[in-house]
Amino acid sequence: MKNLIYISFIIFFAVSCKKETSVVIQAKDYNTGDGTAYAGQEYAVSESWTPFQETKSKIVATGFLDDNGKASFNLKMKNNRKYVLGVSEPDNICYGGLVQHYLDHDKNNTVNFKYAQCSYLKINLNNVNCFDNNDQMHFRSKHGPEEWGSWSTYRYGCYSLSSPDYFEVPYGWTVYETEVIRNSITYIQRDSLFLDKSGFGELYINY
Repeated sequence: MKNLIYISFIIFFAVSCKKETSVVIQAKDYNTGDGTAYAGQEYAVSESWTPFQETKSKIVATGFLDDNGKASFNLKMKNNRKYVLGVSEPDNICYGGLVQHYLDHDKNNTVNFKYAQCSYLKINLNNVNCFDNNDQMHFRSKHGPEEWGSWSTYRYGCYSLSSPDYFEVPYGWTVYETEVIRNSITYIQRDSLFLDKSGFGELYINY
């Protein structure tokens, strides 16, 4: 019986003991690596555990990013609990948003939050070399740091389209890839445009 109590005590101590690790946060512009635009953003670390099938949580660390968009602090973490770091979402962001990051108990944590501000885009598609109504075209796009989007549905014949309004995309290079099937010949073209932060641009895709 004494051995059982002793073993139980060791197990309890092992899972509940605290280990101190360092946490470094760096928020920065995806394109330039500069963090000054994110000075003053609030961060918080949440601790969660499940004692009796009901998850509980509490905030164990808070603060604000410095003039360079950076913060560092030490955090004591219990082995049997989860720790999630979050940074408040900056204004006018089209990439990055409200991101949460699980912290590692066993090593120091360096967490980079990358953001891209919004810009505004219009596109104009025009089949300037129309052969007949059997012409086919579809396209996909990539904006700033984003991955390639899905291919659109096929558009047929002497097709043209102009977006009625500007729409938000992350600033930086925006690229449209168009696959065209005309007179039984397939080819792919790419059209690109660089958009500044909060800038407006119009991309003409003539195929």
